[in-house]
Amino acid sequence: MTDNTILALSAGRTSIEVWTLGARLNAATWDGDTGLVDGAASVDEALGPKLNHGSVAGPVANRIAGGSAEIDGKVYDFEKNENEKTLLHSGSKSTRDAIWRVAEQTKDSARLTLARRHLQDGFPGNRRIEARYLVTDEGFDLTFTATSDAPTLMNLALHPYWTLGRARDDLLLHLSADTYLPVNTDKIPTGAVDLVDNSIFDLRAPRRASPDIDHNFCFPGTGAIDHVASLRTDRLRLDIETDAPGLQVYTGNPSGIALEPQHWPDAPHHPAFPSILLSPGEVYRQTSRYRFSRPA
Repeated sequence: MTDNTILALSAGRTSIEVWTLGARLNAATWDGDTGLVDGAASVDEALGPKLNHGSVAGPVANRIAGGSAEIDGKVYDFEKNENEKTLLHSGSKSTRDAIWRVAEQTKDSARLTLARRHLQDGFPGNRRIEARYLVTDEGFDLTFTATSDAPTLMNLALHPYWTLGRARDDLLLHLSADTYLPVNTDKIPTGAVDLVDNSIFDLRAPRRASPDIDHNFCFPGTGAIDHVASLRTDRLRLDIETDAPGLQVYTGNPSGIALEPQHWPDAPHHPAFPSILLSPGEVYRQTSRYRFSRPA
């Protein structure tokens, strides 16, 4: 049995449940509204059909074409765990199914850490990864940091399925994005950056999203924390702000809508994309803010 610890964090109107298994956001409540994310009922479910439901995907979230990438002049081969063609969320042994250590906990915050040995998941470097949850009256913040003693790749993403207590088709989605990344049949970016105009990807006004979206939406990535998305029902609204340059949106799961701040997928194969290379002496950092409110 996996030695999972459940952390209950709260502040004002917000309560969240964080598991050390995958550093996952397994439940969220705000101002009396429950079931805001589709969490797992057991460890077995969390390691099985709900592996991605709230876990931290990494060390490299999303896809890498062909299951290989060049890092600092050397080609590394990874597990091809999606259709035997691509690496998805770093494979079957990743940050999602690992037990993170509770380094610090208060009533409204928790700092979880994870050590990854050189090549433990196929990626080079002895790496130290941290996820810090901070709960506020309006929601919560999540900050990732990571370091490595060798050049490696790093792209962490929280992967909850947001429901806001309703069925997926009751959710209205708004994205502050003018562009997105088109993909091929393997869901790998083609390298183009297209305008969302006159397509199912134009969500610049709140509406029901097509179930055919599993794409990255593009943002400036200047290091400033900007608004990227809102999700709402007639009763509740979620706003997401992040300093990440991308937001992966997946609408094809009936459990809810995945909104994942992160870097762009398959970045090692696209030099024009924001780099996910993490070198010794550098600190990877990403902060996202999740805020709840009542619709006007």
